[in-house]
Amino acid sequence: MDIEFLLLQIDDKDENPKDAQLALGTLYEEFRRFVYNITVKNIDYVRQREEIATTVVSDVFNYVWNNPTKWSYNQKTHKTQIDGFKVYLAVVARLKRLEQLRGFAEVRKNEKLKVDDENNDWLWKLEEEEYEELETQMPLKNNLVDKCLMEFKERDRDIIKMFFSYYEEGKNMPDSIINLMESQFETTWLNIRQIISRAKKKIKEKMELKIK
Repeated sequence: MDIEFLLLQIDDKDENPKDAQLALGTLYEEFRRFVYNITVKNIDYVRQREEIATTVVSDVFNYVWNNPTKWSYNQKTHKTQIDGFKVYLAVVARLKRLEQLRGFAEVRKNEKLKVDDENNDWLWKLEEEEYEELETQMPLKNNLVDKCLMEFKERDRDIIKMFFSYYEEGKNMPDSIINLMESQFETTWLNIRQIISRAKKKIKEKMELKIK
C-alpha cells in the first residue's frame, strides 16, 4: 500500500473529489480497527467508551482528510509506510481521545477548584520525553510506559490513566473531575491523591531503571 500516494490524492480533493474519497476510504478500511483498538483500551474507566472510541475514529480520519500532508514516510525511522502511519495515527488518536474525554465531562464550565498544597508531590507529571516515548511507541507492545502501568493493579491503572487524561500543569483538578473520580472509583479524593503520589514515584523509578 502506497500511503503517501493516497494522501496526495486526498490533498487533491478540490480537483478530483472522487479519487480523494476513494483514497480516504482505502485508508479508513485499512486502519479504522487499529485506531479503535488503541483508543478503547485507554478509556476503560468510562462506561461509554465504545461510543467515545467510535467518535475518535471519525475524528482521526476527518483530521487526515483535512490535513493529508501532515505525515510523510521516513525510512530512517520506520521499516514500512504502514508502521510509520500507524505511529502517526496513534498520536492523533491520543489527542482526539483527550478532547473527547474532556468535552464528555464538560470540565471547563464554571468550576470551583479545590485547593491543594502547592508543594504536594501529587502534582507530578510525566516528563515530556516520556510522553514522546508513549506516543511514538503506542502501537507496539513493548513501550516502557505501558510496561510500567501493567505492573499496577487494574483499578490503580484506571485511576492513573484518568488522572493524567485531565491533568493540566500548574492547575488544580476541577471539582467536576474530583467528584467524577470519587464516584467512578468509589473512594475519596485523598485516597486517589495517595495512589497518584505512589504511582508517580514508582513509574519514574522504573523508567529510569529500564532506560539505563
